[in-house]
Amino acid sequence: MKQNVHLNAFSSRTNSSSQQLFGGILIRWQVLSHAEKVVCLGIILIPLWWIISWGMMLLFCVIGIAIYELWNHKTIRLSKPSLEVIAILLFAIYTVISRGTNSTEVTLRLLLDPLFDFGSAGLLLWYIQSHKIRIRLQVVAWGFSIVICLMVLWWAFFHFVLSEPYYTPPRTLYALFTDKAAYNPNQLTSVGGFLVPYYPDDKSFAGLARHTFFFPHPTVSSFAIGFAGLIFLELKNRYISLGLALICVLLILIAQTRNAWIALSIVFVVRWLIVSGKERGITFILILFSITIFATFSIPQGTDYVTETYTNSVEATSNLRKESTEGRQLIYERTWERFIEEPLFGHGVNGPSVTPGYEFARIGTESFILGTLFYKSGLLGTGTFLIFYISFLGKLYQTRHDRPICSFMMLLYLSLASTVTEFMGPELFIPLLCTILQVPNTNQLKANQKLKSINII
Repeated sequence: MKQNVHLNAFSSRTNSSSQQLFGGILIRWQVLSHAEKVVCLGIILIPLWWIISWGMMLLFCVIGIAIYELWNHKTIRLSKPSLEVIAILLFAIYTVISRGTNSTEVTLRLLLDPLFDFGSAGLLLWYIQSHKIRIRLQVVAWGFSIVICLMVLWWAFFHFVLSEPYYTPPRTLYALFTDKAAYNPNQLTSVGGFLVPYYPDDKSFAGLARHTFFFPHPTVSSFAIGFAGLIFLELKNRYISLGLALICVLLILIAQTRNAWIALSIVFVVRWLIVSGKERGITFILILFSITIFATFSIPQGTDYVTETYTNSVEATSNLRKESTEGRQLIYERTWERFIEEPLFGHGVNGPSVTPGYEFARIGTESFILGTLFYKSGLLGTGTFLIFYISFLGKLYQTRHDRPICSFMMLLYLSLASTVTEFMGPELFIPLLCTILQVPNTNQLKANQKLKSINII
C-alpha cells in the first residue's frame, strides 16, 4: 500500500496525489523531497534572482550545490559525464577562447560570461544526471503559479496605480559592486545590469508598455511565462489549468514579444495534435488533416480566407514594431555575409552596429542559430553544440515514459524561437527544469496496482 501511495504522489492526474501533496491551495512542504524543496523555492524566489542578477544565477546554483556536497559528504559526488555534458562544457571553453582571440578589448567579464552560462549549465546537468534528480510536475506548477500571480499584481500596480511613469532604473546587486556605468537603454551592457520593470517609451499593443516581469528582457519573460503555461496545461483540474494558462497568454501579450506569439502558437497546435492523437487515435488526426487540406486548397473561398488571414497576420506582426522588424532583417543579412567570410572558426564577438548609435542592432545579434552559433562560434563551435543538443534530446526521448509532454513542447518552443532570439542565462535554466520534471508511468502504475491486488488475494 505504501508503494501505491508513493507512486500516486508523483502524479499530476490523480486525486490521491492532490490530497497527499496539497492542503487546500497550499503545498505540504513536509512531504516534498529535498530536491523538490530547493527547486520550488528557487522558482518562487524568481523576483529575488532578478534583484541579485540573472547573469549569476546558474553560477550561484553551482556554488550552492558544491558547498552542500562538501559540507555533507566531504566530496562532490558525480558520475562519469555523459556525451551531452562533455559537449556543452567544450562549447563553453571554445566560446571563451574564441572571444579572447577575436575581441579587440578583452575584459574579464567578456571571458567569464560563457562559463557563467553554458559552463554552469553543463555542470548542473552533470549533477542532475549523476543523482537522477526528478521533481513532481505539480511541485513546479505550484511554484510557477505563485510567480504568475505576483506578475499580475506587479503589472496591475505599475499600470493602474502608478500609470507607468518614467523612472531611473537602479542597478542589480551584482552590478552595484561591479559596474559603475550609467543606464543607457541603447547599450547591450545595460541589459541585465539594471532593474527595468517596464519600458515607458516602448508602447504599441493597446497602448501598453512592455514589461519584463522579473527578468532582464521581455523576450526572456515570454519564455518563462510560456513554460509556465505549458506546465499548467498538464494539470488535471481543467478550470485551474485553463485559467492559469490564459493568464500566461495575457502576460505574454503585455511583454509584446512577437517571436513568442508565433512560436508558442505553433507549439500549442503541435501539442493539441499530439494529445488528440493519443486520446482519439492517429486516424482522427489524419482525417482532420485531410479535411483541412481539402478545404484550404480545393475550395476557393477557403483558399482566399487562409491567404488573406496569413498576409494580414504577418503584416500586423511586422508593423507592431516596424523599426525593429526592418533592423532585424538588416542584421541577418549582414551577419550572413560576415559568416561566409570566416565560416570555420567564427568571429567570437558581435560585429559593428548596422544602425549607428544603437548597440542592439549589431551584427551577430538577434538570433541564437545565425548569430551565437554560426557567426560567433563558426562551424566548429556549432558542431560541438549540435553534439550536445542531439545527445540531450536523445536522452530525454529514451526516458519519455515518465516525462510530461510540456518538457518536449518547451524545447520545441525554444528551438523555434532560436532563429530570431539570442538566448541569455535564464533560458538555459529552462531545459534543466525540463530534464527533472516527472509524471508517473500510467502503465507501470496499473501494473503495480494489479500486482498489489493479486498479493492481497
